[in-house]
Amino acid sequence: MDVSVVDTQGLSRTLRVELPAADIDKAVDARIRQIGGRAKIPGFRPGKAPFKVLAQKYGEAARAEVVEDQLRKTYPDALKQLDLKPAGYPAFEIKSEVAGQPLEYTATFEVYPEFELNDLSKLKIEAPTASIVDADVEKTLESIRNQHKTWTPVERAAQDGDQIKIDFLGKLDGEPFDGGKGEDVEVELGAGRFIPSMEEGLKGLTAGTETVLDVQFPDDYQAENLAGKATTFDVKVHSVEEPALPALDDPELLKALNVDEGAGEDGLRAKVRESLEGECEKAVKNASKQAVMDALLAANSIDVPSSLIEEEIPRLRQEAMQRFPNMPQEEDAAKQMLPDELFTDQARKRVALSLLVGEVVKSQDLDVSDAEVEATLAKAVGTPPDGTDAEQMLNFYRGNPQIMQQVKAMAMEDKVVATLIDKATVKEKTLSFDELVNPQQGEENA
Repeated sequence: MDVSVVDTQGLSRTLRVELPAADIDKAVDARIRQIGGRAKIPGFRPGKAPFKVLAQKYGEAARAEVVEDQLRKTYPDALKQLDLKPAGYPAFEIKSEVAGQPLEYTATFEVYPEFELNDLSKLKIEAPTASIVDADVEKTLESIRNQHKTWTPVERAAQDGDQIKIDFLGKLDGEPFDGGKGEDVEVELGAGRFIPSMEEGLKGLTAGTETVLDVQFPDDYQAENLAGKATTFDVKVHSVEEPALPALDDPELLKALNVDEGAGEDGLRAKVRESLEGECEKAVKNASKQAVMDALLAANSIDVPSSLIEEEIPRLRQEAMQRFPNMPQEEDAAKQMLPDELFTDQARKRVALSLLVGEVVKSQDLDVSDAEVEATLAKAVGTPPDGTDAEQMLNFYRGNPQIMQQVKAMAMEDKVVATLIDKATVKEKTLSFDELVNPQQGEENA
């Protein structure tokens, strides 16, 4: 087998392979005889047809099968011979395939980039830090109370915070429009879930009122036929209700939140603080990991094989589809709604980081022990639901090789992050809990 690289452009390689004619012809003859052994040819008993007859009938098909086999068998050997590491699948092209002549083909593919990491001690990482304060607990408790509020009818005019139940009929140019009708619709005033001008018009109305409201649809309204349009709504008010928030020691509230009634408000506060601290710890870890990876990527610019980017895009699309379960799950429909271009930059970044992390593992000779994997598994499982045996759940995961491989990868990722933080110059950035879990909101308020 004669092997050579005939073209090199960036990460792209074109490999030329030439196989001796005698080997190919011998394999073709063997394949013809194999086919002939089970072929039924008129005028001959099974397996007794002359080779010449078999060759005329099956020679072309036999040669095609042999060529396909040879590509599959010799391509890995050719790569090994030239010490090439392909990224993704090759594109084959038959250059010469004639009986009595060598078989020549090319395989075009990309290789993994060869690089060395820049000095890890020169990495500069801004690591976030945060802690839970009383204000965070109070904000969460207020949110919990709002989630469990009840409604009480009132005889006064509706105001912000009230819930108003209405029938309505929307009209555009005096004619009802699709989707503009509703009965017994509950609108919480001030919640921002309804058309702003309509919410504003409902304020001040009382139960039993029938009126017509002028409603201006926003310019960016999703229904194009209504965007920016002036409409009217016939409205009938059935009721106006004001909210009643439960006390923090309300037995029903404590029961709904799995807090022992005897623990009262103090028990609820303790549970909320514990939950927030766990969430904060997790968010700090994730944000620190992101900061480390961003620093690693910024300090090491590498070429990324386009074939690996193309392989990563469908995975990112699938993750996006899982976050939005109402999206069509058929591949073609999903690809039309979420085209490749949406994920290209993210895929390139993810592939680059994967290569860089792999080089960190290699250059720093990192490995994870069984104890570290077990610790990662225990943390991932956390506290199981009431009535679930923790050890039984752990054993279930331990018995699943695929899950354990993922857990090991998580443990290794944690070790990479810890290694880079240990070597880098780290500057802590103190954030509030809100800034930590809602970074975009923090940027908007900056």
